[in-house]
Amino acid sequence: MTATMFDAQLGEAVLHASADTLFGVFRISRIRVALPLTELREVIPCPPAFSPLPARAPGLVGAVNLRHLVIPVLDLRQLTGIEDTADDQVIVIVAQQGRVFGLIADEIEGVSRVSGDALMRMSVGGELPSLFSHSFERPDDGAVVSLLDAEAIAALPGMPVVQDTGPRGVPVEAEGVVADASRRTVMLITCGEIGLAMEVNDVHSVIPTLTVRSSPLDGPACRGVVHLHGHAVPAVDPLGLLGLGAMSEDGTLRGVVLALPRGLIVLTVNDVAHIASVPNADVLPLPPLGMPKSEFLSGVLQYDGAQQYVMVDGAAMRRDAELDALAALGLPLDPRKAAAATALANGVTPTPEVEERPHPVGEQRAGGGRHVVQSIRKFLTYNVGVEAATLLSQIGEILPYPREIIPLDFGGAIKGVFTHRRTSVPLLCLPTLLGRYEEIHPETSRVLLVAVEREDGSSSAVGFVVPALHAIEDSVWEESGGENEYSGLSLSNSPLVKIGTEDQGRMMPHIDLHRIAAAELSY
Repeated sequence: MTATMFDAQLGEAVLHASADTLFGVFRISRIRVALPLTELREVIPCPPAFSPLPARAPGLVGAVNLRHLVIPVLDLRQLTGIEDTADDQVIVIVAQQGRVFGLIADEIEGVSRVSGDALMRMSVGGELPSLFSHSFERPDDGAVVSLLDAEAIAALPGMPVVQDTGPRGVPVEAEGVVADASRRTVMLITCGEIGLAMEVNDVHSVIPTLTVRSSPLDGPACRGVVHLHGHAVPAVDPLGLLGLGAMSEDGTLRGVVLALPRGLIVLTVNDVAHIASVPNADVLPLPPLGMPKSEFLSGVLQYDGAQQYVMVDGAAMRRDAELDALAALGLPLDPRKAAAATALANGVTPTPEVEERPHPVGEQRAGGGRHVVQSIRKFLTYNVGVEAATLLSQIGEILPYPREIIPLDFGGAIKGVFTHRRTSVPLLCLPTLLGRYEEIHPETSRVLLVAVEREDGSSSAVGFVVPALHAIEDSVWEESGGENEYSGLSLSNSPLVKIGTEDQGRMMPHIDLHRIAAAELSY
């Protein structure tokens, strides 16, 4: 399994009812456990054998050498009686109260945001030490996760204590703590066959899946724009910018967002591989030959003794006038906000913004009296065998296909029932409901969670499975009215909506998921 690094840009984890905390979740056999991200440093592959230590502690299997730091490693299976069945394991490096140790795990399952009031305190009877303090229900699939007590694990009888000599994955400033100036924390990025490294403090955010749209800004380095936080943000090819070639058009794209004085830019990359703490001495000077003369390159990072990355100077990028001018070209997606921004720039105070509702423009359609109304509203576009759209305001959450489900195969649209946020949710196949028969792949499909009011005044949630999501986009106009009013269950009777722009937009059926959910719940 490829080693993964938790994105740990948090301060101290506070387990209060009013606070949300990010937890890294990993699996040990069939048990899911978690630790606050502030206690997780990184994840490394499990070596073929461990170095022995002159100590005996419950679950201690030996030690691993991580960048000249000898870290004791525990196997919680030996403490809980779980059978060891995994072949490809990893070691989760835990940093707690100045001590470091490793835990063997089968798989890293990502990050969950959990509110304090969702944590349930747990206690274990008897004389054996309790290794976990709380449990919670994972929001996306309802799985039970046990919150490990790192302090209790570090205090096990005979447990070796190793002093933490390096910073965490992302430094946390605290009063009285002096940062280690001999190291830096970097984000390791892959762009085709070339690896790039940037200091994490230079990165604004990361976009997991990127959709780049063509724009008038397209050029040798700018690939188009990305819709981000309600703006069209320039997307830049980092290899072209650095003089290292050009990104391939093939493969999945992710985005690394940089904040410049007048706006944002997005670097299009293939993957964010790691966040790691590295010694400054591992960043070597650029060779006199073979590298382009770019003010944005500051060295070559030799990571983990073998892999090499080109070190990018994020501070130099923020100082660059041309990049800052490009970032300033990012405009609000809503034309009203763009006009307001232009007015402010010219010293004119715009009129207060009022939520825009669709309004008739007089164009009548034959057959049933439907008419077109102009609108600028946010829609989610997705695949149901054909491209369709739903008002974004109707969708409460977008979830991955649930890992744990009560399957119900009645030959119809209902796939089963799953739990989410302490609620049981029916899972319906939206293509089947609309008369399409698209194959559902759990790895790539998504669940649109819709909440509706029932006739008795109660609220219920319905999960609609779609094969793939496309984007969040603005409408140009919508179709409304007519004697063939939308039934909620047929693509042929769905009103049309035009998405995108007047010149380059796409027409597609407007699916009212509120009406479909209400119709299904009334049966």
